[in-house]
Amino acid sequence: MWLMCLPVLITMNKRFKYFISSLFSAIGFFLFISLPYESRYFGLMAGVVLVTFCFWFGLGIVFEENMWTRLMSVLLPVIFFIGFGLFGAFLPYDWLTTLLMSLFFGVVLYTLFLVENVFLVAIGFKTVPLYRAAYTVSLIVLLLSSFFMFDSLFSFRLTFYWNGLWVFVISWLLFMYQFWAISIELPDDGKNKNRSAYVVLPAVMMSQLAMVLSFWPTGIFKGSVYLVAVIYIMSGLIQADIRDRLFRRTYLAHAWVAVGVVLAMLLITKWG
Repeated sequence: MWLMCLPVLITMNKRFKYFISSLFSAIGFFLFISLPYESRYFGLMAGVVLVTFCFWFGLGIVFEENMWTRLMSVLLPVIFFIGFGLFGAFLPYDWLTTLLMSLFFGVVLYTLFLVENVFLVAIGFKTVPLYRAAYTVSLIVLLLSSFFMFDSLFSFRLTFYWNGLWVFVISWLLFMYQFWAISIELPDDGKNKNRSAYVVLPAVMMSQLAMVLSFWPTGIFKGSVYLVAVIYIMSGLIQADIRDRLFRRTYLAHAWVAVGVVLAMLLITKWG
């Protein structure tokens, strides 16, 4: 029966494949949140596999020879699933809330299908009219995913060194995706750029900030927002530098945002 359906799946309209893949992923997310608490970690691993396969199928890269492209194209959707899934798992279960969250998850995944499709086309042709719009949308989803990841992480109330370690891992993955998404527009795919300078160093800085916030009485929500704001600042600087457009005006604009974040940390924090 599956062999009979194979020609239909292969010739299926691209956007319809995106819709079907997003629908199956949303159903998987609904089932994951509906699991008993003790089974949700296993459900989370199964959901990662489901989202990965759905994206590879929807984008038509199941048999793509370039493994790096396959991994990068699915990295942001997987991070969003893990972050949003953990965030939803901490909420009291309610079927209506779970349904609305699943619908939101499906819409975001469908949007990411469109984004990743543009990126895959840009790898081959470089000049794609929708690339800038796709990158902007991917940055928004990346910031949203990072908030859910950091909020979930701080909810575990880990010690400062575990917070630093996990924030390093999360940030490393996020900046790795950022580097890939930015460099695919370059003629050489960013091969002449020092990847560690754009990935490892920012992740180390995020890790150090997370350890500082572990002692800072900011709370889970505000601490997550501060980390997301720093990721936004670093992403803007990284994008400008990779494209050789890190002008003084760009640097100062992001510096003022950084000053605003620091002032917010100092003024909003309640001591004692």
